[in-house]
Amino acid sequence: MEMLKKLSREVQVVLGGGVLYLIFSFLDWQQVSIGSASVGLTEWNGIGVVAGLLVVALLVWEAAALFQVKIPLGSLAPGLVSVGLALLLLLFTVITFVSHNEARHWPSWLGLVLSIAIAAAALVRAKAAGVKMPDLGANRGSGT
Repeated sequence: MEMLKKLSREVQVVLGGGVLYLIFSFLDWQQVSIGSASVGLTEWNGIGVVAGLLVVALLVWEAAALFQVKIPLGSLAPGLVSVGLALLLLLFTVITFVSHNEARHWPSWLGLVLSIAIAAAALVRAKAAGVKMPDLGANRGSGT
């Protein structure tokens, strides 16, 4: 527990938010109740599977960094991989949230908020670490 307290706030948000997101992904994101009976679907249906796998990948990546496991990345910065996974998690959570809009239940709202917090914390941490974000506009031709 002491090791987690020594981490920066951004890393704590990414790790803690990722664990909470994973837990909430197994709760009903859509739910219909009739009388005392309830039927629901978790995030792990349809496109939500991608978001679930992304949060697992992000947690594994962050745990590897926490335990100082060196993974060869070539020219990619480790912070850029974290930001990429976090932003993809946010993208697929938004897609899941929008596409699973019938009978939306409270875990879907928490999942959306958590994915926003995770992405924001990963961006702040990457900028503080000096990670250079690729400039996609600079690589385009003139078009004429």
